[in-house]
Amino acid sequence: RNSKNFSIFGTPAYLHTDRGTSFLSQELKSFLTNIGVATSRSTAYNPQGNGQCERYVGIVWKTIELAARHQNIHISRWEEVCNQALHSIRSLLCTSTNATPHERMFNFSRRSSVGVGMPSWLLNPGPVLMKRHVRSKYDPHVD
Repeated sequence: RNSKNFSIFGTPAYLHTDRGTSFLSQELKSFLTNIGVATSRSTAYNPQGNGQCERYVGIVWKTIELAARHQNIHISRWEEVCNQALHSIRSLLCTSTNATPHERMFNFSRRSSVGVGMPSWLLNPGPVLMKRHVRSKYDPHVD
């Protein structure tokens, strides 16, 4: 059952997880040992130890909340908008790389029912002015 997870991208050499019960199961531990994946866990009750992942989970959850609110769906039915939220996140332009996460992973533009997800302001050459947000390391990860 677990081997399907690695069929698309291959087996990782290393897996770092939090201390969620699904990651602490004996079944997963023995599976990862058998296929040669080294593992580590973040410290208990310390989300800062896994800051990048915690930040990204916050972004995904905020996007799910926005999609649910937009479609007048109660948040308890979040699974209904999860795929749309993930599509939105994977289609967002990263200004530092000038590419979307999908483009960086697969090397082609992501399509949707409304066409290619390229913003109109990017199609016209010229300068684009953007506000740079400066954050302190003590600011919360999610607004």
